Amino acid sequence: MMEGNGVSLTRILRSSKLSLIQFFSKMKKWADMVNLSLEFRERVEQLERNFEVSTVIFKKFEPIFLDMFQNLHEDQPRRGRKQRRLPCSVTDAFSFCWTLFVYTKGNFRMIGDDLVNSYHLLLCCLDLVFGNAFLCPHRKDLLNPAFEGLPDGFSSTNFKPPEQPPCIIKKLCDLHDGLVVEAKGIKEHYWKPYIKRLFERKVSKDRNKQIKIITERVESDRKCLK
Repeated sequence: MMEGNGVSLTRILRSSKLSLIQFFSKMKKWADMVNLSLEFRERVEQLERNFEVSTVIFKKFEPIFLDMFQNLHEDQPRRGRKQRRLPCSVTDAFSFCWTLFVYTKGNFRMIGDDLVNSYHLLLCCLDLVFGNAFLCPHRKDLLNPAFEGLPDGFSSTNFKPPEQPPCIIKKLCDLHDGLVVEAKGIKEHYWKPYIKRLFERKVSKDRNKQIKIITERVESDRKCLK
């Protein structure tokens, strides 16, 4: 059963020119004024908690990303008629990882407003993006050579990546105050089944369609988080 008028929160914020924080402040006053039901108030409170969790996670996301990958602030687009844009830049990887996290987090409402579980979900996203960059033989430039999760000899020209991507969940937990058991539980019971379903539905294979679906969902959030 569909409830409400089907208008997205992003469109409301864009039309009213309100930030998400301003929206919550005015929403509480309006709820008191018209005496909204308890169920509706609880939904608004849950939405606010989700945003607060995302705010905290985003502040943790960039330093962890910079520990694993090259400095995205130095990732400037190359100019020139004959030069083609790289398939994936550090900035692309940064945006994709955060967008995938928000999209996945929104799918699991039971952990969306839980800071610890959401943080471990972020580590799963970073683990996936790192694994793909690690296996690509021609994209070593994406990774930070000083990252402690890289194996010995990674910078050598004779280094051959394994067939399967390495799991760096434990290393991320050790470096950035995560709980290994909790993080691996999130990966096995939430993350891996969900990513598998995306591939089965061919959602993650169609990049343009994927971005179109999730851009509106995270656009206003990122502006507020920054």
